[in-house]
Amino acid sequence: MSIFYTLNAVFLILNLIFLQKFLHIYQLKDYNNTRYFKYFFDKKIIFYLLIFIVFMVQLFVNNLIFYTVTNVGIFIISIIFYTHLIKANKTPLHLTGKIKRLFIISTIILVCTSFIKVGFCLISFMSLLSPILANITNIYDKIKNHRYIKSAQNKLKIYAPKIIAITGSNGKTSVKNILLQMLKTKYKTIASPASYNTPLGISKFLNEELTKDHEYIILEYGARHKKDVKKLCRTFGADYGILTTIAPQHLESFHNIENIYLTKNELVKYLQNKLCIFNIDNIYCRRSYLEKEGEKISVSIHEKADIFAKNLKISSINMKFNMFFNQFNKKITTNLLGRHNITNILLASALALHLNIDIEEIAKTISSLQPTEHRLQLIKSRINIIDDSYNCSLASAEEALYTLSHFEGKKMIATPGIIECGNMSYEINFRLGVMMKNFDYIIVIGKQNKKAILDGLKTQKFDDKKILLAENLESSKKYFSLLADGDTLLLLNDLPDDYH
Repeated sequence: MSIFYTLNAVFLILNLIFLQKFLHIYQLKDYNNTRYFKYFFDKKIIFYLLIFIVFMVQLFVNNLIFYTVTNVGIFIISIIFYTHLIKANKTPLHLTGKIKRLFIISTIILVCTSFIKVGFCLISFMSLLSPILANITNIYDKIKNHRYIKSAQNKLKIYAPKIIAITGSNGKTSVKNILLQMLKTKYKTIASPASYNTPLGISKFLNEELTKDHEYIILEYGARHKKDVKKLCRTFGADYGILTTIAPQHLESFHNIENIYLTKNELVKYLQNKLCIFNIDNIYCRRSYLEKEGEKISVSIHEKADIFAKNLKISSINMKFNMFFNQFNKKITTNLLGRHNITNILLASALALHLNIDIEEIAKTISSLQPTEHRLQLIKSRINIIDDSYNCSLASAEEALYTLSHFEGKKMIATPGIIECGNMSYEINFRLGVMMKNFDYIIVIGKQNKKAILDGLKTQKFDDKKILLAENLESSKKYFSLLADGDTLLLLNDLPDDYH
């Protein structure tokens, strides 16, 4: 019997070594059990089926040779599998207090498992399950998180600032940053950093940054599941709202565009008779605008609206347009790139004007705006690099490609395609391939959307010699030498670690 437990102990050590990778993935998946399980079973379901079969046989076969051979086999396969869980740590594991507690609890679970005769196989399952089991039993964090959110709510109640909530599939961060610069010219205003758009992220920001002097707070309300926006509204409230776009993103969790619409529209329903601003160029935002009762403002770059843009002049250097509002118009110049940024500017300007920011101050602010990092950010070096790698939808890809078309010289696109599209993944990436037909070189990164993109390009009779394949962004750099000085490279989306 001792050999059984010796083998278990060896495998326990292996699992403890790789436990940090499991916890890393769990963190990347926002501690969401469904997304965490899907990651493993999408990639290595055969591995776990094999272990399950061996485990069931070992329960009934008491043979040392069989037990030893099967366990050694599982040991070797596990080393190969675990080593390739995450190939590149672009987003490293953050050693938060929660991660440390989950590691300790997971370790206890695995040690207890090793004392079972067939624990060798069972440990393989428990190493996968231990982060979830640890999270379930981690009462400390549940109590701590509740208190943390309650503390933020109390600060809001005491200081009573006006809350501006921004939601949508794209553009939340850009609109937030633009609006912040506008409002700061007159009011004491703060905005949540980066993409702090969850209850805990927003609570952290409010607990650390909010003071009694702040008059306005700008928050992003993000969502991956139905009722996420509703929960944020109930937790933090909203006095004004902005709906940027509604597009097929996070379809793995939302399943269809209608669920995305219903979720984003939760902000509009919460506001009821309070002001909400809509991008009516987006058909779903238009639908929400038409259904909205009470105060509302529409913006557009294609037609007349409460605030709209005309005479758009777009170049590789800047964009110029006329902004019309209340029978007035103002000539605007911005260094931001992409027509969608004109929409973002209009959305922010609409609320700024409503809050009595002078149009001259608004125009001055717009002229000084700098691009948000990784969102159509122009980097000038030997070649022009348009960094649009933060995230990507079909609509944002179309705008990025439209922007690229205004540059001189040869044009190269490096992209892994569009992720989290659920059952529409092939269709969306096929359409992306079709959209890239007019450019000089296409670098397809990774395998996930490779077939769909190549099939789309094939229908356009794109030159096969100009389709380049790379395992990741780093390995794609070898192709950049094909571009001469002054040519342009578009980095269209980038895969997070858990999609390699």
